[in-house]
Amino acid sequence: MDGATIQQRIYAGRGKAALRIGLDCRQYRPLTAAAPLGNLVATIKAAFNAGDSTYRAPNLPGDPIWYGDFDARTTRAGDYLVRVSDGSTWFIAGQQQLLPIICVDCNRKVKIMRGTASAPTVGLLGYNAESPCDPTSMQTLIGTDGPPAAFWPASILLGGKSQASATKLPSASKQAGWRILLPPSIPVTLQAGDIAVDDLGRRYLFDAAEATDLGWRINAQEVHA
Repeated sequence: MDGATIQQRIYAGRGKAALRIGLDCRQYRPLTAAAPLGNLVATIKAAFNAGDSTYRAPNLPGDPIWYGDFDARTTRAGDYLVRVSDGSTWFIAGQQQLLPIICVDCNRKVKIMRGTASAPTVGLLGYNAESPCDPTSMQTLIGTDGPPAAFWPASILLGGKSQASATKLPSASKQAGWRILLPPSIPVTLQAGDIAVDDLGRRYLFDAAEATDLGWRINAQEVHA
């Protein structure tokens, strides 16, 4: 028996477990930047645990990582799973050989925009600037300018350092640091300076965006007055 056969049997076993303990989830595979949940692949049984295969330990605040039990022979990293009963959403971050299936709990939805840079000035470095807080200067990279239902489900949790408000006023609150996780199926390359707007209308300025084999990991600052 080779490794590929063993892997298929592991996935089949997880699928059998999900038939007994799982709930119906709609499986979506993003095909376009504008509609991440526009391509319904199937409805499957799936269960999620917090790293405890006995399903006795709860997940705790601040941890978006879950482990999935479902038949992964028909899924792949980057797919979304949306539970039918309550709309809870995960994206599959990784299906590593012989290991648990890594999923990320999505607590928000986002669209991502990029500012239009000004023309470079004269000089060796050619400085230019963007206007990340001016909506008229932004182009949408993923999601749409329509209802939040078309935004990309993501994990957005507090993380990193906060910074002083750009207004520098004594009563201004600090810009909190956040950690954003997005699936490897994102069809564009994200970069520092991009802006995410979530379904609550909050805006996040990217400090750094890292593409990993488990998806995008982004450090951001909440932008407000």
